Parts: sequence; structure tokens; C-alpha cells
Amino acid sequence: SVPPGWAHAGRVDPGHPVQLTFALRQRGTARLARLVEAVSDPQSPQYGNSHVPEAPPPAGPGRGDLTLLCLPGQYLSLEQLRDLVQPSPATLMTVLKWLQGHGVEDCRSVTTLDFLECYLPASMAEQLLPGAEFHRYVQGQRSLVRSPLPYSVPAQLAEHLDFVGGMHRFPSERKAVSRARKDPQRARASFHLGVTPAILRQRYNMTGGDVGLLHNNSQACAQFLEQYFHQADVAEFMQLFGSSFAHRTQVDRVVGRQGHGKAGLEASLDVEYIMSTGANISTWVFSNAGRHESQEPFLAWLLLLSNMSAVPWVHSVSYGDDEDSLSYAYMERVNTEFMKAAARGLTVLFASGDDGAGCRRVRSGNHTFRPSFPASSPYVTTVGGTSFKNP
Repeated sequence: SVPPGWAHAGRVDPGHPVQLTFALRQRGTARLARLVEAVSDPQSPQYGNSHVPEAPPPAGPGRGDLTLLCLPGQYLSLEQLRDLVQPSPATLMTVLKWLQGHGVEDCRSVTTLDFLECYLPASMAEQLLPGAEFHRYVQGQRSLVRSPLPYSVPAQLAEHLDFVGGMHRFPSERKAVSRARKDPQRARASFHLGVTPAILRQRYNMTGGDVGLLHNNSQACAQFLEQYFHQADVAEFMQLFGSSFAHRTQVDRVVGRQGHGKAGLEASLDVEYIMSTGANISTWVFSNAGRHESQEPFLAWLLLLSNMSAVPWVHSVSYGDDEDSLSYAYMERVNTEFMKAAARGLTVLFASGDDGAGCRRVRSGNHTFRPSFPASSPYVTTVGGTSFKNP
């Protein structure tokens, strides 16, 4: 369904280019799950390294005990992860033959070989995926190309694909929360600068010594809306609010494209506060606003993690969709992507959402719990908000 605020602008021309992401069926996911459980459970003797309990090696070359893939005390490298989860030769051959048979030639893969990004005309995509129709939707200055109808794939392809991205999902929007005070006199009396870094650090018992000291510490935040930050704003923010702790004034690396317009509130908030609480730590920003009308920014970020051998250890992400708006196959595959990150020693933090324990309102009055995903994923750390009655 089309989310509120998006207007239908008609079907795209047959030659209009679309970008599709094919999630190829992976191998070794059961063994990946064992590894992640072993290295992530504080009660496990393997906690914090990449040893896993002994298990009978399954048939097939390169699919034996996971301890053969890594050295003691280390997580998996991206290349070791590829050897574990890469699709079978039959899957790769079947999918590539299918695409080439329809004239699809502009494709690129990732290091782990389990995703394919392809660019093709809308008419070719509709022939490739029967049932699909590509239409344009607009929201202000934003434009997206999506199919309002379900797609299908040939029966012989079904066992080789988890899903095709760039078809249905709209960008998730974060809701702004506004609480107006009814008493103007009280409002003037209680005026303050808000929850500054100093307030957060004090409430969470962080001292001036609670800052990054090791050169290899690293953290990142990810942006999926068309919002950006400005380096000059970060420097000014730290000048105003960072006097009580050691800090950095610049983001070390931006992965993706930064816009040149006005800095966005959400992007600035994420960057300035991760650099204030995770102070004096090298910080990256993944900017995935969506370079293409049919690209899914969140999916593009997952592909980046599957294609970069050196990434920050901690990723903080303010993003979420209603769980009931997503397919089971999509969520299962995204969970596997988070397992891949955990096997590499990465920590991924997701916001629980502005609504707390969200409620799905239905006409009958029998309202039900409406979980947010990926916050509900067992393979990420979900972080809720803290309300301050009187900062």
C-alpha cells in the first residue's frame, strides 16, 4: 500500500531505468547462526571470539567446522564470511543465466556474492518479473518508482532468490514529536537549552575520562532520508557543548553522497550526539538518501556492509518500518545480514521508535501491538529513549 503523503503520478515510460536488487539464496546460514550465538552470549565460553562448538561438518567442500575459517580470538573477515555464506554455483549460474536471457547485462555483485544490483529499463523489468508494473509516486520534491502490484518469478528461480528489492517498499519516515505547553507563564519559567551532551553524560554517570582513547576505536551512524550534516555545524556544536570532555570536531569519513543544501535536523542530531556520547572516537557517516528513484536506501546500506572489508565497529541507526508492512522473506534475509555483521564483530544499534510500544489501531477497537523492524530483530541491539521531566 502507498503510505500517507505520497501521491500517484502515473506509470513510468517503458524505457525508464530502474534499479533492482536481487537477494540470492545463501548457504551456511545455520552455521552462521551457531557462530553468532557462540560469540555473542556472555555465558558462552566462546564469547568475544570466533570459536564455535564442535558440530559434524556438513557435506560439501569448504563447509566444515567453523573454527577452520578463523584464528583464535578473532571474528570472521569479510572474505571468510564470503566463503561461509556465498550462494552455491548452481544458484549463481541459474540467476545469471535468467538475467542474461532477458537482456539484463548491467549488474554488479558484492564481496559476499549474495546480492546483485542490476540496472534495466522498466519494460524489461516487467517482463522479467511478471505481474509488476512500475509507477511514479511523489511527495513534495521527492520522487520514487515502485510497483503497486506483486511480482512473480519462474518456478525454477524461486529456490535461488530470497526477494527482489526496489519493488514495493517506501522510505520509512521518522515522526516528529511536539508537545505544546498550555501554560505560557510556566513555559517561560522553565525555558532551557534542552538535553545537551553535558546533561546526558551526567545522567548516565559519564565522567571526563569516559572518552575514546584507543586509535582503532570507531563508530558510525547511517542516514536514509534526504538529510545531511555540515562539518562546520559539528565543529560549532562541539565548541558550544563539548568543553567538559575530550572530543573530535570532524567526521572522519562520509560513505555516500552529501548534499550541499541546508543541514537536516535529524542528520545533525544523529552525528552531533553520537560524537558527544561516544566522544573522541573516529566517526563515519553512511549517507544513503537514495541516488536512484527505485533504490531502497536501507537495502543499499546493507549492501555496503557486505562490500567493505574495513568498517567501524559500532553502527547506530535511527530507522524502522512497521513489521506488518514487510514480508517474512525480507525480514528473514535482513536478519541474516545482521548475523553477518555480528560474525565480523560489529555492533548494530537500532532506535526503538518514537512511539515506544507502538499500537496498531483498528476499527473494531481491538488494538494490537505493532512492533517495529529491525528493532524487533534478535540480532541487533535496540535502544529506547529516555524522557527527562526536568533536565
